[in-house]
Amino acid sequence: MAVRDDSGITPIFRAQHQAATAGKVPAPVRVSTDDGELWVRAVPMPGAGVMNSVLSTVHLGDRGVTVVDPGWAGGKAQDAAGNVLRPLDDFLRERGRRLEDVTDVVVTHAHPDHVGGAAEMLRATGARYHLGTVEQRTVDAARTGRSQDDYAVDRHAIGAPDGVLDKYPFPLAKKGLPPFIPRQRPDATVEDGDLLTDHGVTAELGWRAVLTPGHTPGHLCFADDRRKLLVAADHVLPEIFPGIGLGVASLGGNPVKDYLAGLDRLAEFDDYTVIPGHGYCFTGLAARRRETREHVMERAGEVSRVLEWNPEISVWRLAGRLTWSGGWESLADSPMVWSAIRQTMMYRDLVLEGA
Repeated sequence: MAVRDDSGITPIFRAQHQAATAGKVPAPVRVSTDDGELWVRAVPMPGAGVMNSVLSTVHLGDRGVTVVDPGWAGGKAQDAAGNVLRPLDDFLRERGRRLEDVTDVVVTHAHPDHVGGAAEMLRATGARYHLGTVEQRTVDAARTGRSQDDYAVDRHAIGAPDGVLDKYPFPLAKKGLPPFIPRQRPDATVEDGDLLTDHGVTAELGWRAVLTPGHTPGHLCFADDRRKLLVAADHVLPEIFPGIGLGVASLGGNPVKDYLAGLDRLAEFDDYTVIPGHGYCFTGLAARRRETREHVMERAGEVSRVLEWNPEISVWRLAGRLTWSGGWESLADSPMVWSAIRQTMMYRDLVLEGA
């Protein structure tokens, strides 16, 4: 069933791995039958390769159905019905359940491909909504416009040429919730180390929350210590490396530094089976953590070499001397330029701190 990957990780389900790496949406796979059935479903989303779907974990228990990361819903309510609700209802009915049996919706982090389907799912089912305490703080900060951003971009301070950034507003400067965030507050917010059962989630699902900031400030993984499973969401992915510092609002601090600390924290689960947010389930977390850290440190090394050559270089010129997929010129003329500039600032600080 499993096949060794060149990266040192081992995909668990051959068909899921083949579909994901071929840019197709994988079929559902059953991960465990211990105390109910645990399934991983791929929910389609705009994107290419392994990013054409997000993996949603579904637990079918005696006391109800728990959905972790409902998936991408699109921009309208009817999109949620077409992309999230109806396929989930079909999936459940094939297994003797239905949409109305969903009792709990758990979200690892507030990105549209993970939380986007939650609002309509909550309305359709009356399920309880669970989000990490820290991630809810980012939602509240976005709602009020009180982001504590150590990397807010001042176009003059970074040395950007006049007018070059005018057509793209700074994405974290807006006050108000993005449309993909549920307007209702969570029924329970989850702290680092909490068991989901502490918050009323079905008794069979004794998952432990593990706070791994970096991708977003309040990103959560969930460890099932009995089954030796880790729902890693977007902190560690099998095929690509996650973006860093992409919360709906910032709570301060350096997300790159936080991300590296989160990678180290996951060493506890190196012998667990990993359910990532995209791609395919795998074992070999230690190897993938090492590769991911090396990727981050390669970027830090690139920044370090430029700073050694010119310690006074502006952030704008520093960003232009780094390696970006697609090239700096095209990136600088796109809405993603803000993320690139912010990450350049984060890596510069990481290097200057000697991390």
